Amino acid sequence: MTLALSSLRWDPVRILQVSDSYYPDPGGVSEVLYHLSKALRELGNKVLILTSRHPDEKEDETVKRVGWHISFQGNQSEINWTFSPFLPLEVRNFIQNNSFDIIHTHGPFAPNLPFLALLYSNAVNVATFHTAFSNFNYYKLAKFAFSRISKKLDGSICISKKAFRDIYPHFPNCNYKIIPNGVDTSRFRPEGERIEEFSSHTTILFLGRLDSRKGLPILIEAFPLIKKEIPDAILVVVGKGKPPKDIPSQVRDSIIFKGKVSREMVPVYYRSADLYCSPALSGESFGIVLLEAMASGTPTIASNIEGYREVIPTDKMLFKRGDPKSLAESAISIIKNDSIREKIIKIGLETARKYDWKKIAKKIEVFYKALLTKLK
Repeated sequence: MTLALSSLRWDPVRILQVSDSYYPDPGGVSEVLYHLSKALRELGNKVLILTSRHPDEKEDETVKRVGWHISFQGNQSEINWTFSPFLPLEVRNFIQNNSFDIIHTHGPFAPNLPFLALLYSNAVNVATFHTAFSNFNYYKLAKFAFSRISKKLDGSICISKKAFRDIYPHFPNCNYKIIPNGVDTSRFRPEGERIEEFSSHTTILFLGRLDSRKGLPILIEAFPLIKKEIPDAILVVVGKGKPPKDIPSQVRDSIIFKGKVSREMVPVYYRSADLYCSPALSGESFGIVLLEAMASGTPTIASNIEGYREVIPTDKMLFKRGDPKSLAESAISIIKNDSIREKIIKIGLETARKYDWKKIAKKIEVFYKALLTKLK
């Protein structure tokens, strides 16, 4: 008789999650680390996070910080890195002085903190690959520097088919499994606090870093077309970065830049909006923001780039990449048609529930335990 892994009794798995990016730095990988670690703990596992020191960090006994947090631009986005002349020694000593069953690194094929953790690991090694590339595929070069360290990986997770297609030709022997990112449906939900000042307007929300690849200028270019059909519309922009300079004069007073907001306020902004829009141009392997918006009961539209098409459940929620007119038509059709709007909300909520972090963490836990069983 063969027993399923999920039916076997296990001692708590001791897990180390490693990334250069973590709170208080915003971004998709920070969200993944927090919610995945939380969900794995709720399943009975012991989870620590290894990341960089940050000037705004809060004390947390589940987080070990080394080196210092540095940010710079690359791949049309912000890249986080951990620096210290003593970083290799810090990482080696921390791993040697602790006992982990699984060391789970996030993007170790670079000269970064996850690479060092994989290098000094004496545990079962798992890596998650989040990245999709905008122009040049970095893995074409990385394979020459990191093919040897890749042999230490016992299992690898790609968060989408897009992420898998980008890495597999260059690192084909890493035992891949596609497991998507998730969303915390207890945090992102339709019920809860809303922003009163938006209630008298039709509110369109952009939430994300103001990097060029996120496509905010496309939404701003589309906004006069939307405003013409929906005169009370406002565009609320939430995220870290410099606002675009070329804003059409006729809509300048209807665009509100909020900058970076607290983690606690993010769900409030989603549920206060009448429409969430992500006009990203490239470099998106998944789209956590789409799940967050859908889970909040907010009608959601997005550009039809490859990574987003894996998350968005219907073509009615997609518009042509880089096309302001297509974006405007999609937004107007949803905002002005109550029947379509309600269908989009319902489909979005159903989709988000499939990606609840509890379900995703369980899949990852099963993957861990299969590797531990195989390698015992």
